Amino acid sequence: HAMRLSPNDTQAFSMHTAVSMAHFFAGRYEEAFSWAQRALREKPDFMLAGCAVAASGALAGRISEAENAMARVRETDPALRVSNLKELFPIDRPEHFTQWVQGLKKAGLPR
Repeated sequence: HAMRLSPNDTQAFSMHTAVSMAHFFAGRYEEAFSWAQRALREKPDFMLAGCAVAASGALAGRISEAENAMARVRETDPALRVSNLKELFPIDRPEHFTQWVQGLKKAGLPR
């Protein structure tokens, strides 16, 4: 509803990322991938959207696209690792965090 009311919102990338994450945690990886790509088109350096493309793409079977997204994320933050992921993305539900880590590792995030 908010996206329809404000189609030219300069912060739309954050709403697109939120929709992507909702689809991701519901296991709808293709939809998550699509929404995260929209967010990246609007703000190419938005790390959460880049990670969402990587994780959802990997779990959707789009391995090369996921690896490319992870490479771009790692250019933005070379220190990003599975070991420090919780600090950057404090996901409350353990099953969701496990799902997030699984996708990012499959996309190439180092331990």
